[in-house]
Amino acid sequence: MLKKKLMVLMLAGLTVLSGCSRLYYYSSSIDDDDLVEVSYDAIGWLLADLRQPLPKGSLVVINSLVNVDDMGQTLPFGRIISDQLSSALHRSGYRVMGMELPTEIFAKNEAGILELPEKTKEALNNVGAKAIVIGSYAPGRDNVYVSLRVVDIASQNVVSSTDYSVAMGPDAKVLTTKPQPKQ
Repeated sequence: MLKKKLMVLMLAGLTVLSGCSRLYYYSSSIDDDDLVEVSYDAIGWLLADLRQPLPKGSLVVINSLVNVDDMGQTLPFGRIISDQLSSALHRSGYRVMGMELPTEIFAKNEAGILELPEKTKEALNNVGAKAIVIGSYAPGRDNVYVSLRVVDIASQNVVSSTDYSVAMGPDAKVLTTKPQPKQ
């Protein structure tokens, strides 16, 4: 009788444990973060970290975020984050302009210092831009890592920066995958 009870308890224990492993399996999938919320938070962090004034109403240019593995490439992830950053800045009281700037915005001068090329600086000055928001992202296994910087056009100094990550859920995977050419 004791052996029978022990067998039943062991069988029940194994059943319970096998049920837990299924729960763990399903809960281990990664859910997407709300990209809009994350982008608006990022602008909040950038504005809170400004090292010099950027008066409301100033014109800020936003460039598409680029993939760190290929600085000449921007994928849907970089473009949508840039658009959302633009919206968040606009709602915060800034004038915003997207410009077709080279994806590699800064070039090294003879001294090896990164600076805005004269043509880019001239274009930004011609529209009256006070700052430019630039950034990059790197897709990982479980997260996409994003770095943003606000650069003062006149001095070319970084006046604010932030880094954050976005969960690599199904939407983020699609947005960070290079689209296949249509045939």
